[in-house]
Amino acid sequence: MYSKEESKRLRKDFWTSFGVYMKKYNHLYENKIRWVNYNTKCKDIYFRLDITKKKAFFSFDIQHNDDGMRALFYEQFEELKSVITDSFEHNLTWEPNYDTDYGDVSRIYVELPNISIFNKDTWQEIFQFLEKNIVSAHDFWDDFGEIFKTLED
Repeated sequence: MYSKEESKRLRKDFWTSFGVYMKKYNHLYENKIRWVNYNTKCKDIYFRLDITKKKAFFSFDIQHNDDGMRALFYEQFEELKSVITDSFEHNLTWEPNYDTDYGDVSRIYVELPNISIFNKDTWQEIFQFLEKNIVSAHDFWDDFGEIFKTLED
C-alpha cells in the first residue's frame, strides 16, 4: 500500500515521464502539443487520458450541460464512426450516457486492463497504449474538429 504522498509522487512521475516520451512528436507536428491536457478548442469536448491501479484508458468525453446539445455532438461522432474506428487500433466502446463522479457525459473510450500506475514495469506498455490513442485522436481532430466547432456556435 502506498501513502498519499507516495501515490501523488508516482502519479506526477508517470505523467512527467509520459510528457517526455511524447516529445518525439514535437518536430512532426511543428509545435508543442500538450498531450496530457489536449486542447480541442471546443468547449465541451475533451480527450481524457487516465491511469489507475487497475487500468489505463483514453476517451473522448462530451460534457455539455444541455442534454440535447450533448446528444447532437455524440450523433456527430457516430456519423464519423467508421473514420474513427479506422483510426484506432483497439475497438472503442460507445456510451451515449456514461455516469461519472461529475455527472453524466457521453463517452467514447478504450481501456488497457490489468496494468497499474504503481508498477513501473508496465509504464512502457501504458505509454505506448496512450500514445497510439492520443495521436490517433489528434489526427482525427485535425481532420474533423471544425465540424464540432461549427456545431458549438
